[in-house]
Amino acid sequence: MARPRSQPRLASLASLAVTAALLLAASHAETASYPYQFSHVAVTGGGYITGLVGHPTEANLLYARTDIGGAYRWSEPDNKWIALTDFVSQADSNLLGTEAIALDPTDPARVYLAQGRYLASNASAFFASADRGASFAVHPAPFPMGSNELGRNNGERLAVNPFAAHQLWFGSRTQGLWRSDDYAATWTNVTTLPDAFANTMGIYFVLFDAARNGTVYLGGSTPGGLYVSHDGGASWAALPGQPTAWDSATLAAGHPPYSDGPQPMKAVLAPDGNTLYVTYADYPGPYGAQYGYVYKYATRGRTNSSSSSSSSSSSSPPPLWTNITPGTNNNSFPPPYEPQAFPGGGFCGISLDLSDPTGQTLVVTSLDRDPGPALDSLYLSRDGGATWTDIAQLSSPSGTGGYWGHPIAQAKLANGTAVPWLSFDWGDEWGGYGAPSPIYGLAKFGWWMTALLMDPSRPGHVLYGTGATIWATDNIFAAAAAATTTQSVAWYIQAQGIEETYVETMISPSSGPAHLLSGFGDINGMRHDDLFVPQPMFALPAFSNLDSMDWAGQLPSLVARVGDCGLNFSVYGACGQGAYSTDSGANWTMFAHCAPGINETTTDDGVIVIDAAGDVFVWSTLLAQQANGPWASVDGGATWAAPAGDLTAQTAFLAADKVQPATFYACESGTVYVSTDGGQSYNATPPASSGLPAGLQCATPVVNFHKAGELWLALGARGLYHSDDFGSTWTEVAPGLQANYFSVGKAAPARRDETAVALFLWGTVASAGPHAVDGLYRSDDGGATWTRVNDDAHQYGGPNLILGDPRVYGRVYIGTAGRGIVFGDIAGPASASGSVANVAGTQGI
Repeated sequence: MARPRSQPRLASLASLAVTAALLLAASHAETASYPYQFSHVAVTGGGYITGLVGHPTEANLLYARTDIGGAYRWSEPDNKWIALTDFVSQADSNLLGTEAIALDPTDPARVYLAQGRYLASNASAFFASADRGASFAVHPAPFPMGSNELGRNNGERLAVNPFAAHQLWFGSRTQGLWRSDDYAATWTNVTTLPDAFANTMGIYFVLFDAARNGTVYLGGSTPGGLYVSHDGGASWAALPGQPTAWDSATLAAGHPPYSDGPQPMKAVLAPDGNTLYVTYADYPGPYGAQYGYVYKYATRGRTNSSSSSSSSSSSSPPPLWTNITPGTNNNSFPPPYEPQAFPGGGFCGISLDLSDPTGQTLVVTSLDRDPGPALDSLYLSRDGGATWTDIAQLSSPSGTGGYWGHPIAQAKLANGTAVPWLSFDWGDEWGGYGAPSPIYGLAKFGWWMTALLMDPSRPGHVLYGTGATIWATDNIFAAAAAATTTQSVAWYIQAQGIEETYVETMISPSSGPAHLLSGFGDINGMRHDDLFVPQPMFALPAFSNLDSMDWAGQLPSLVARVGDCGLNFSVYGACGQGAYSTDSGANWTMFAHCAPGINETTTDDGVIVIDAAGDVFVWSTLLAQQANGPWASVDGGATWAAPAGDLTAQTAFLAADKVQPATFYACESGTVYVSTDGGQSYNATPPASSGLPAGLQCATPVVNFHKAGELWLALGARGLYHSDDFGSTWTEVAPGLQANYFSVGKAAPARRDETAVALFLWGTVASAGPHAVDGLYRSDDGGATWTRVNDDAHQYGGPNLILGDPRVYGRVYIGTAGRGIVFGDIAGPASASGSVANVAGTQGI
């Protein structure tokens, strides 16, 4: 929902009283300390939702997990997802990824998170909460986790014993099965299973039978990987008769499956414990699955059958195993689209209607039917899989030719707020795993649709996650399968509050319609005309990763960007990896040619900067084989020239002066270089004669957007250095600074020097006394004094970069590696009313 326009906006002037207070405070203290309010720049999703879980007894208590952005709890009163893991520090950034979620079915207040992004890191932990995630006890785990590794789509690996709530079990990736008997504080390895799971995927799920004490099921990442224990884990046995081989009739000629047999991915138990439903694929996922099945197992059955029928006479038990895969034996409606292109995909997502005492109402999703046709589908069954309704097909407009999708008009929150970037500009398939729909006007129904939930308190409310967002409906049962009649399902976006983008670059021009332009991994970038409302994606060319942006200091409407898209645009006589805009990013023109070496095969397309007058583009390709400095163009990218002089490498540390034309700065191998002739040549100033410490690790020079030749270098533990003579000489700003990230913004109101700026630093400040901890700091007096801006609850796993706003005093943007873009404003009337609670929300400190 758009903000009421009668309320003041964050970028507007504060009240006279607040302005007077700022002036008074700034005049009596070098750097005034103010309370800050943190908000998210609204994208709404932007990353892979790996899991959704709901509490079986408490209404509206839902949780979501993501691969790199932590976990969230749905807040019905706030109508948004609440982030639970923003307290994770930069030092513990590997913990900002959720491998699994477990809820205590006997106590709705208890929630457990298994945290750890990568197996190569030695940092993983269990987060245990007794207050729905408002606070956590953090318990280090004795094994690695991998929320952003292969197989992250499966699960849940973590489960609470419903008959002994203090006991949790976890299926690890590399070290078997573990059990905790003290609410996840300590863990013991209890596996007696074969070492078939030592493939970095391990045990995908642990599933307790809530109807029978002592019965537990495990699903391992191998054919025949289903095990059961009926004595609380003292002994285990493989489930008899489980599918261990592929039916040759389901395989495509010339395309052998990746595994010798179906691998279990996810499973659910009927409420009475009598039926186990399992999805299968030939590859761990979330990408690469070619084949798959859906089966159900009669846990109290006595016979074995591959029949697709789910019914049996009252005098005989049901078959032990039943193949209920949608689309087989004409059991789905509408019928499967023909011809189904390879791959047909696997199956992964699955969820049950817990209010159905028969345990026969469920939904499943296919996995990796890409590039289509037909694409992935969501299926509904009300008879235990005997028949299915193809919800994706029914939800798509006619004539899509199997490319299922939502009309872009449905890409809105339930209150009508649009999420326009989900169109992906209908570009050609790119590195974002085929995210754009090939059908103009449709948002792709989904890909990586592995997070799937029938709301336990409202079964008609079904949510599914994708590689980008969460879709939901309140009337899944409207699509009742019948011989000739169906009713369409109404869909909307339910991802408000989830911000999972990986931020690659940001710029904040000194004027123009937007205070912020962003560049993301996977989803290109956006011009944020309104920080609280999702915006359209940049127009074509679309980049799967937008690597770098810049704006011309004296012509702020001129911006440029470079990134990778995996497409060859040479047939159009243009460079698809670089573009510029003369209207602040509303429209884009591709460079006539890319800088040498940049093409559809390059996956990191370097750094782009623009001189202050907007006459010269300089592009550093980062290609190690190029023994020359960054390429310069004075004709809009028609030609690119290598510079003369001292700089002989494609440096990552490049900046343009925002005041003096034709002036560029670079840092490479511990030396600062300056060009004053439009990038035609660079001259070096050796550290020994400049005042910089010897052997420094380079950083990008940060320029003053008001004053030519004023620069800062943030050198991590070596400190923060300042130059006001175009990099000829440098002085340390203050002792005891650890400057990991640095930026400048609008000066405090009391600063009368028109060239003054506020300084922002992420790191540590020794002079802060008890606040000398890793965090975000601001200085209003050139670095003589500092005040901490954030607190321990607002760390977001640390930044990829920070950026001051040249137009709003005190505002700073934090670009994260999985929690999107956060911006902090000095709290007060100018910022307190500037949020849409059900889109982005705010957090005051």
